[in-house]
Amino acid sequence: MVFKYKIDGWNNFCRVFEIPESYSNDFCFDGGCATNFQMIDWFLPVPLPQPAVTKEIWKKEIGEIEIIEKTLEELRDILEPFILRKLYIKPNRKYLVICSFDACFIFNKKV
Repeated sequence: MVFKYKIDGWNNFCRVFEIPESYSNDFCFDGGCATNFQMIDWFLPVPLPQPAVTKEIWKKEIGEIEIIEKTLEELRDILEPFILRKLYIKPNRKYLVICSFDACFIFNKKV
């Protein structure tokens, strides 16, 4: 069975972070080591209506909430090529995509 993420107008959001080239060598046992990830983009990954009301008001005034289900592979197939075309993407760097519907993945731009 393949897991599918449920995406609606209220959780349809993702952020892209550039992953640091190096990390601290310090031990992280006392609360962790601060690591800077540079947020470089954010967008709505799935074409859906963007509501300006709560789910309860939407259901009452408009009706059913549209939910799209996507696997991680389907999301990557859509998002990775889209992000790789952006001018801010650097060769040989890694990027982390975190979606508000709990999907996340890492990719890099190969030279």
